[in-house]
Amino acid sequence: MTEEVSISITLEAIVQAENFKTQGNEYLQSKEYLQAIDCYTNAIELNPENAIYYSNRSAAFLSLGDARSKALHDAEKCIQLDPMWWKGYSRKGAAEHALGRFDDARATYLKGLQVDPENACGLAEAAEQVYKAGQEHHERMKKLRPQQQENACSVSTQPIDTDAVISPKKDPENDLMSEFMSQVEELENGKRRKKLTSNTDFGTSEGQLVRLLQPHFQWINLNPYRVLMLEPEATEDDIKQHYRKISTLVHPDKCFHPQAREAFEEVKKAYNVLLNNDRRKTFSQLIQTTRTRVEKEHRQKLKKGAVELEPLDQSIEKAVLKAFADMEKRRLNIQKREVAQRRREAFQNEEEELKLTEGFKREKSWAQEDRRENRVGNWRDFQKVNKRRKEGDLHFRQGDTRGQDTQNGVADNEAYKKAWR
Repeated sequence: MTEEVSISITLEAIVQAENFKTQGNEYLQSKEYLQAIDCYTNAIELNPENAIYYSNRSAAFLSLGDARSKALHDAEKCIQLDPMWWKGYSRKGAAEHALGRFDDARATYLKGLQVDPENACGLAEAAEQVYKAGQEHHERMKKLRPQQQENACSVSTQPIDTDAVISPKKDPENDLMSEFMSQVEELENGKRRKKLTSNTDFGTSEGQLVRLLQPHFQWINLNPYRVLMLEPEATEDDIKQHYRKISTLVHPDKCFHPQAREAFEEVKKAYNVLLNNDRRKTFSQLIQTTRTRVEKEHRQKLKKGAVELEPLDQSIEKAVLKAFADMEKRRLNIQKREVAQRRREAFQNEEEELKLTEGFKREKSWAQEDRRENRVGNWRDFQKVNKRRKEGDLHFRQGDTRGQDTQNGVADNEAYKKAWR
């Protein structure tokens, strides 16, 4: 249960971190560097294993002008998290250049060239610029030394000149920053990726059917990038092109295998998932985070002297499969809980309706019995009242007879005195 909660928090953190990164990129483009730094910091707190966040914050620190050491620190952290990404070396070289460490900056750029030769143009140009900046700085300092020896007092007035040695060389730095600013959106769309389409072997229809419908394919195909034979850095064009090629091989109108329809549905489902920008970012970030974590664990095991280790690619593949399986299990558990909750609510509603119905019936029955009792009671009362009334009339008539003297038809006017004592 604890593992499930932690994973769900991680996935939620990934989505929130991406939102913070997007906001930070917008602030960075509008040159609101402090706000951008805050957004990147929030993203790092949610997902501290993402090298992109450190790279972007390094650029924001560097743009402030007075936070170059922090920019260097973030660039070094970026390289530590993803040592095979050229952008980290570009960030570190720019920070070292801004700090006046020209030799270190040039060495950093050259190391980035060794890591990723495909970006040789940008890094080589930056290395050449920082080399020229270092040479000019050296020549400028040579000219300053005689002045420092002639007048020690003038030395205190010369820091502007020292800064001027570096300030003209800020042009390459500004070029790097402007390059970064123009590439922020490209980074969002997958600047780090390598073109995979031209080198991908899609095989035959039979091979695709076996791959797509292998045992436990319902769990294996949860990763849409795996279904379409893509890396998480793939572009939307890559997604569409892979979908067209794979669907052509397994489409039931072109492939007459009895399971072609099922295989095609798996491909179509993965394609629709990756067309959703939010879900694509979430899945891509999940894969990258898992990959970074496994690589870090692998390096730690090697440092501890582990010998018999599983190949890194296999470890990453298994970890990614498990991450998607855990995510699906959580979704199913949530779905089950929602269904159970709906059933409980429906059952409670039925019980309440039944109680209301029974109550209504009781009230109706009670009302009917009450009316019947009232009718019987009223009839009995009526009979009693009628009987008393008849008896009263009889006594009244008898009293009238006793009150008269019928002898000779003359009334006894003194009769009332007979009762006197």
